Amino acid sequence: MCNEIKKANAWYKGQKKGARVMLELLTAVVTCYLVFLLWLLPQMMATVPMDTKYWKVKILAALVAAVPVYLGLKWCVYKSAGLELRERKSLADPGKEKKYRLFWFALGAGIVFLVLMVYYYAYFPGSFDWDNLDQWWQIQNHQYDTWHPVFHTLIIAFFSKIVNHYGFAVFMQLLLYSLACGYLMYTLAKWRFPVWGLVLTEFFLAANPQTHRILLFMWKDSALTVFMVLFVVYLINIWKTNGNWLKKKKNLAVFILVLISISMVRHNGILYTIPLLILAVLFFKEIRKECLISLVIMLAGMWVIEHPVYDLVEASRPDQTYVESVGLPMTILCNIHEFAPESLSTEAADFLAEIGPDRRWKTYEYGNYNSFKFLTNSNTVVKQTPPLEFAKFTLETVKNAPGLSLQAVYELTRMVWDVRGSKEWHTDLEYQIRENDWNFGYVESREGLRENDWGFAYVEDRAELRTVLNDFDNWMMDSPLDYLFSYNGIHLLVLIFCTLFVFARKGKGWKAMTLTLPILAYSYGTMLLLCGPTYRFFHFDSVIFVPLCLLLLSRTGEES
Repeated sequence: MCNEIKKANAWYKGQKKGARVMLELLTAVVTCYLVFLLWLLPQMMATVPMDTKYWKVKILAALVAAVPVYLGLKWCVYKSAGLELRERKSLADPGKEKKYRLFWFALGAGIVFLVLMVYYYAYFPGSFDWDNLDQWWQIQNHQYDTWHPVFHTLIIAFFSKIVNHYGFAVFMQLLLYSLACGYLMYTLAKWRFPVWGLVLTEFFLAANPQTHRILLFMWKDSALTVFMVLFVVYLINIWKTNGNWLKKKKNLAVFILVLISISMVRHNGILYTIPLLILAVLFFKEIRKECLISLVIMLAGMWVIEHPVYDLVEASRPDQTYVESVGLPMTILCNIHEFAPESLSTEAADFLAEIGPDRRWKTYEYGNYNSFKFLTNSNTVVKQTPPLEFAKFTLETVKNAPGLSLQAVYELTRMVWDVRGSKEWHTDLEYQIRENDWNFGYVESREGLRENDWGFAYVEDRAELRTVLNDFDNWMMDSPLDYLFSYNGIHLLVLIFCTLFVFARKGKGWKAMTLTLPILAYSYGTMLLLCGPTYRFFHFDSVIFVPLCLLLLSRTGEES
């Protein structure tokens, strides 16, 4: 084993300086991820409030364990230096090759569409929560606001102009997702990815219970997933042609349009698109010009949409930036209020008392500010509190209770990076809807929905089918498969591993960073803005991470 480690070190020293430094850095990052984040931190968070009796011993044990893990990873990278996805041999007959690609398009789109139609039939006209109802009300009354991305609301409005029925909008979303999946499978087949890779990709596209659930909602997260599946197709074409695909004007145009859509359909979409274009400018020198053009036009397009277009539809612009960015500190304050109220500063205690009465605090769930937020006047109170004052008493409270503060951060954010999960992260298809002023005819539960003019009605005779589907989903989510489908931390860890192996392959890792880092930037950037462990924000990761991993391990155009 010592000889193997010596060989690994010698191989590392033989790499170019930049690649060697990056390999060492990525190996260290993965080591810290495995040892400190996935092992040590859960150990420290096991009790509330945190038991610090043995924490020094545990940290020391983690430091000791990190050494063999680091050396073992280096050896794995050395042994996998030539790891590469083998391409399928092209069929001799061009006609058969074309039929082969069309077969995978039909299979990819068809299976996904049929599965989704079963859920659509059972849960017709689709699922909905307050966000969906609010956007639909805006469409019906032509009163748009930027609390929800108006770009996404206008997409739904376009569907409503064809058929003014919520169920039709949901159907169009399912259809577009299915076609995007078919296009992705066609592209993988075109670039001769192995059959097992195509089967695995289709499995993740069609079988994930979370996909069945999330796409039945007209959420901006659902739309983001559709655009991201389409965008992966463009990334594959860019990677496999060494950027030449993007040099065609029509390809550049659709590339930019989808970039704008990703950036606008969710407020935080820019956490993915801007890092991607910056990294592409840095590491894809072959298309540096095209990426700069894309960045400029994307930003200009976003400005045009957010100002002239939004002004045209008379969209109001409530300033929600401040109240939507304090989810993390509010979770800290709420946790300390529940478990150690004596640690609150006087200002923090007064602030929390103003948010809601004691009876409302019974609804608060550990590490989930969202469970409490909309049942109180939280947003109003936060708006009325100057940011500097809010930051001051929050920091003072953190200083008084650092252990509980860390636990609040841990519980709120771990759905992004942890490889172990919670059933609370799963999406519920049936929301409780109370009486409202929107004249949709709602009563306390979905079973009691009355008929209305906009398609919000419940089909009573499909309860048995809904029960069967729900039981099947629960069986899937209780099985080990749920680790593959639902846990974002596993997806990110696998992507980092793949990037590490790509760096070991003739220094191609710099281009690989363009594929991986934007996903990490979006995930960890969004994590800092969370108000609760909401899986739908990160759903697209579970859909695209398999084709991204396959792409990372495949050849670039210049290698081919």
